[in-house]
Amino acid sequence: MVHLLIESCLTCQLLWGFSLNSLCIWRFTKGDILFYIVVMSEDMVKDGYEDIMNIDISSVAIEMMKRKYEYIPQLKYMQMDVRDMSFFPDESFDSVIDKGTLDSLMCGNDAPISAAQMLGEVSRLLKPRGIYMLITYGDPTVRMLHLSRPVYNWKIILFIIPRPGFERPAGSSSSRSFLEPVPITEKGLLPADFVLEDPDSHFVYVCKKMDETEELQSIPDHPLMADVL
Repeated sequence: MVHLLIESCLTCQLLWGFSLNSLCIWRFTKGDILFYIVVMSEDMVKDGYEDIMNIDISSVAIEMMKRKYEYIPQLKYMQMDVRDMSFFPDESFDSVIDKGTLDSLMCGNDAPISAAQMLGEVSRLLKPRGIYMLITYGDPTVRMLHLSRPVYNWKIILFIIPRPGFERPAGSSSSRSFLEPVPITEKGLLPADFVLEDPDSHFVYVCKKMDETEELQSIPDHPLMADVL
């Protein structure tokens, strides 16, 4: 299985020890799709994954990362813009994981155009029934209008994950598991009575690319597994 990880900039990984804006391609030797909320490509190597391609728009960051991890042969680096990934052929990947890249594009000039270009490329690269997982601070009011375009033919499931260490206040009556999908309306929004318990939560959109013979409503919702959070 071939997987694509999009985060934010490799430069941040160099300076602060975590990755915010890189794009990694995983050619997995394992059979299952695993979902990670926060991940660094070097940690994936430790977990047994191979042939990891990291992509960043900055050639300087790419060269620095090549030198930093030259002793890890599984890690490869390439300068590329996520809005144009024509280097890769159609339907190359079983999954795409994005942490922060769409958020970054939404803060720039011509944000709607840049977002459409990136998501169009993600859709093109996904195989039928492949998964795009977007990890973002953007709630459905600002993300679903980009994700729900009919041309992508994505079945979208939403999870809302609180920040690490979050605890419900004493006396809270909520019993909702954060690992269960959050219901959304037909318009792709949160129900009017939904209470966001942690304002610093991440919104995780799991978008499954349907093939032309499948109905969007036919795909069941599944909880996230606790051991990958």
